[in-house]
Formats: sequence, structure tokens, C-alpha cells
Amino acid sequence: MTPDELAWPLARLGEALEALAQAAGLASPGGEVLAPPPPAALQAGLVAGLAPLADWLHWAASRLQLELEPAYTAVPDADASLRQAGPALVPWTDAGGAPGVLLLLAGAPTWRRRGRVALLGPDGRVHHLPRAALSAALCQPAVAPLQHELDELLATAAVPPRRRAAVSAAWRRERFADTRLAPWWQLRLPPSAPLDAQARQARLPQRLLGMMGLFAVFYAGEVGGWAMVGQGVLAGRLDAGWLMGWVLLLFTLLPLRLAGMTLHAGFARRAATLLKARLLVGALQMDVDRVRREGVGALLGRVIESSALESLAVGGGLATLLALIELTVAAGVLSMGAAGGAHVALLLAWAMLVAWACSAFGGRLAGWTRQRLALTHDLIEQMVGHRTRLAQEQPERRTQQEDAGLSAYLTASRGMDGAGLRLQVWLPAGWLAVSLAVLVPGFMREGAGPSAPALAISVGGLLLAQRALAGLAHGLGSLARAAVAWQQVSALYAAGKRDPSRVPAVYGMRPTDDGAPLLDAQGLRFAHAAGPAVLQGVDLAIHRGDRLLLQGASGGGKSTLAALLTGLRRPQSGLLLQGGLDAPTLGERWQANAASAPQFHENHIVSHTVAFNLLMGSQWPPTPASLREAEALCEELGLGELLRRMPAGLQQRIGETGWQLSHGERSRIFLARALLQRAPLTVLDESFAALDPEHLAQCLACVRHRTGALLVIAHP
Repeated sequence: MTPDELAWPLARLGEALEALAQAAGLASPGGEVLAPPPPAALQAGLVAGLAPLADWLHWAASRLQLELEPAYTAVPDADASLRQAGPALVPWTDAGGAPGVLLLLAGAPTWRRRGRVALLGPDGRVHHLPRAALSAALCQPAVAPLQHELDELLATAAVPPRRRAAVSAAWRRERFADTRLAPWWQLRLPPSAPLDAQARQARLPQRLLGMMGLFAVFYAGEVGGWAMVGQGVLAGRLDAGWLMGWVLLLFTLLPLRLAGMTLHAGFARRAATLLKARLLVGALQMDVDRVRREGVGALLGRVIESSALESLAVGGGLATLLALIELTVAAGVLSMGAAGGAHVALLLAWAMLVAWACSAFGGRLAGWTRQRLALTHDLIEQMVGHRTRLAQEQPERRTQQEDAGLSAYLTASRGMDGAGLRLQVWLPAGWLAVSLAVLVPGFMREGAGPSAPALAISVGGLLLAQRALAGLAHGLGSLARAAVAWQQVSALYAAGKRDPSRVPAVYGMRPTDDGAPLLDAQGLRFAHAAGPAVLQGVDLAIHRGDRLLLQGASGGGKSTLAALLTGLRRPQSGLLLQGGLDAPTLGERWQANAASAPQFHENHIVSHTVAFNLLMGSQWPPTPASLREAEALCEELGLGELLRRMPAGLQQRIGETGWQLSHGERSRIFLARALLQRAPLTVLDESFAALDPEHLAQCLACVRHRTGALLVIAHP
């Protein structure tokens, strides 16, 4: 079938999204039935492609408890993107000019279908098309207008026919390196979804079972190889044929080991990706007041522990699983040896002793981690405030707190090192001494001692058990470290949990323009944790075109009110409406309709380009039009001379690791960032405090010209 025959029309976009989610295993059949796009959104899509339907697509995905993410692909990367993308909605325009979508499925093709992609057709069946042909068809609208340029180049250069394909490919890579296709919409589970569902979607259980099976076969083959050599030695039949068979067996086991490690690498990478995404969502959803209370040092400690958690949990889990497999094999070998059941019972008791030592190590490790994170917090605080300390703190007092912290840290380190030495060294080494002692009574009995084969089996089993116990100690130690790290990052994980009672915002609901207040607050109350009410009984109405000035003493709740109006905080009681609609109805659109420039100490210049710092709240990646608008606004705010001094202009990197800005320049960047969002309501909190009179007048004129409703917060 052709792509035209497999394309879904935009009128069936709701049905297509459901079918794609079910085919990809992201949604169960019989769930919510999505209505087709409304006529207004559909008409916009018919005129300008899929992009105007973005709002409806995000709403529809949220109804399915999923999310859509736009993926931008350059023309030279289309083939590689088709290989990796999916499930995804790919915009398509048929031969008659009618826009639609192709439903691209994920999944590795079988060897018979290499070089092909799987598409879900309107008939509900999966069809496979050549990937190169589909890639060329998707790029054709961008390439066709310049095809004559390529033809002239080939003719002028007299390129032989056999080289034209390679030359054409190279020309496309260079000529269209910055030409992007219409965004593809990737469908996926949100990071806030239950971790078990994300693991199933990433096929982690299958990878884990496959990995365990491969390693089990590997260890069984390893034991079998040594058994074959031992039997040959004891029977006096160890010739070149036996040795050759043993060598061939080892070479046969090598691919199993490599395959198991490959599965482990893929498992670790996917599991770490899921965990990082969940922790990032949790960090973004944490309460702003809690983040402020913890401070930079404590937050950095969480980041450090989150980085350790993924490697420790995955690596420790794998090491523990492999150690348990080895222990099982070792127990089977020992049961056939000279001491039989005694060695098996001792091995079980020793494994329990290792588990107890790991528990003790975990307790010591937790205390050491608390001391280390406390030192990290103090170090960051001192680095941030080093100028203040040098200028104002008495020199003899600067090291007192550090000395006390280092002393507690060293004490905790000694305790943890002792517990770690007992777990990692003494217990695995002690096993060999004790287990060999179990064989002594057999030699002391009257008559013949253990037979040579039984003795050889026991010694081999003891060595295998020692390796398994060392691996178990290492794995459990890593898991203990992961458990301690989890104590630090569990709050981030919990913050990213999806609330099943929260319903998606209603599609198409926007503040009305019927004379009602743009923003209406009645009886608002807000109090910080464990404190009195900062705001009580606040009534406020803001209409379109209003110009309001809010003045008050420090600590009076002005910034808290601004955070409530712009959706950064939620009131404990009272009514807050935007155009007659509440926050659950509008969803994320609330903040899109109410932009803010927070106070200077709560705003931040990201270590990125000027363009990103300006457009991060409005449009990124930027278009040429958005870049021109940002540059024009900078001129209005008096930043034009600054941009001209920068070697790269809007693409100049600024922030802590880039071009350093003055206090006033930062203030105007913050102001431009809020204005570029073009929201119906703009809230400026102390945005003019750092400006001189000339720039103040210039910025006020710009703000009056570029804002709808405006609320300015300032001191008297």
C-alpha cells in the first residue's frame, strides 16, 4: 500500500490517536472514546497542517492519560528518525493536497523486515513500507523546489551516473542540514505514570528475564566445563581431545556472556532514563516554598544522590541476582561433594550472615551520608556567601563550625569503613576457612577419608561459593547505598506522582471577552507551612486594559498575591477565576494567560543563549519571526547596545558560565521574557527597582505599549 492509502484524515484524528495508543500498548481497548476535533480546530488544520491542532492533540492525549511531545527532524535525519521514532503521529499531505497523519509504530523489525517501517492503517491493520521510500516522500516537499539546482550541479560537474546517488545524498545533507520537517508527535506514557507501567512499556521485564536466563545457562555451562575437565583428570583420560572440548565449550559460552552484558546495558540505560524523567518531573512539581526552605546545598545533595541511585540500584540489583544464581549452582555442587548437606547448611547460614552484615552496613552508611550531605550544604552556603563572610564575619569564627562538622564526618566514616570491611572482606574470606574446616572431621575418621572425586567437587564448590558470597556482599552493599540515596530523593519521586483524581482541563475553554473581569479573586486566603495567614479575605478584580499599581511594606504579602494570581501557588480558600473559569478547568493555560516577572532574587538567568533566556516562556525552538520580535523588544528596552557588543548577538551564551550581565541588564532580560509571552495579564514584581531614571522611562513606555492588563508591584 502507498502512504496516501495509509494516511488517516484529520477528521478521524481522535479515532487515529486511540488506535495508535492501543496498538502501542499504551491504552486498553474499551477506554474513553475521543470525539473528533471541533470544526474550528479542524478548519485551522486543513488550512495550515497539523500544528494548529496542537492544543486539541495535547488535550486528547491527556484524556487517554498519555502525553504528546513534538519531535523536530531535519531533512538529512529523516531516515534515522523513522528508525527510532514511534509510536508517533507523522503529518502527511496526499497527492490531492489533503492533510492527514501517518501512524508510525515502534518495535524492532524482524530480519525479514529490515529497512522497513510499521504503519497502522485506517483499516486497523499493520502495514510495512520501505523506510527509505517513506523518508524520501516525507522530504519531497522541501527538496522538490530545489531539485533543479541539483540537476544543474550534476550536469555541470559531469558526475557519472553511478556516482549520482552518492552525490545527491551528500548535497541533501549539506543543503538541507537546517531545514526541518513538520513536527512529528511522539506518543508516550507521562513520566508521572506508575513506574511498573512505564517498565512494561519499555519491555524491562522481558529484558530482565532474558538476562537472567542467559547468565543461568552461562554459569551452568561453566560448571559443566570444569566438571568435564575434573572427570577427565580423575579418570586418567585427560588427553588433547578432552582439552579441545573444554576450550570449545568456553568459546561457546563467550557469546552468552556478551549477550547477557548487552541486555544488562540496555536494561540499565532504559531504567535510568525512566527514573531520571520521573525525578525531573518531581523536581518541577515540588512546592516552591519547600524548595526555598531546603536551600541550594540540600538540593545539590539530592542531585548527587539521584545520580548515584540509578547506577547503584541497577548495578547492585544485577550483582545480587547473579550472586543468587551462583549460590544456587554452588549449593548444587556442594551437595554432591564430600561434606554434602553440612556444606549446604553452612552456605545458607553464611548467606544470612552476609545479609545481616549488609543491614549493619546500611545503618552506618545512612549516618555517614547525613554527615556528608550536611558538609555539602555548608560548603555551598559558604561558597555562595563567601564575600559576606570575608567582609563581615570574625576571622577566628570562620572555621569553628567547619571543624565540628569534619569531626562528626570522620567519626561516621570510621564506623562505615569498619562495617564495609566486615561485609566486603572478612565474611567472604572467612567462608573459605570455615568451610574447609568442615572437611577435617572426614579425614580424622577411621578408615578411608573422602574420595578424591568427592573432595575435588567440594573444593570446586567452596571456591564457587566464595565468589558468589563476594558478589552477594558487593550487590547488597550497592543496594544499601541505593536505599540510603532513595531516602534523599524519594520526596522528588513522590512529587512527580500523577494524581488519578485530577481530570484534564476542558479543551477549548478560554477566558471570555464579554465584559467579565479578566481575573476575579474573592476571599483569598494563603498561609505558608506552620505559619500564620499571609493573605486573608483578599478581593480583587482585574479587567482587560487595567493598569494597576500595588504598593505595600515588605512582608505584606504582595509577592505571595502575585504568585496566586499567576498560578504558581494555590490559595487555601477563596475563589479565584480567570475569565470566569477556575484553575482545574483551564489547566496549564492559566499560566499562559497570566505571565509574570518575579522578584529579582527569585528570577534566574539560565546558562544558555540570550535568545533562549528571552523566548523560553513563549516559543522554543524559535522561528525567524520570534527571533526578530525578541531583538526588536530588546531595542525598545535599551538592550540593543548590549546585543551589538556581544560577538554572537542573540546567540551569545550568558549566565554564570557566559557573558556576565549587570543588575539592570538582568532586570530588563526578565522584563522582556515576560512581555514576549504576550499574555492577557502581565504581573511585574519589583521589575523596575534596579533601573536608572532614563531606562525606567524607556521600559515603562515599552510595557504600556506591549501589555494588555498590567499589575505592577512596588514599594512605596
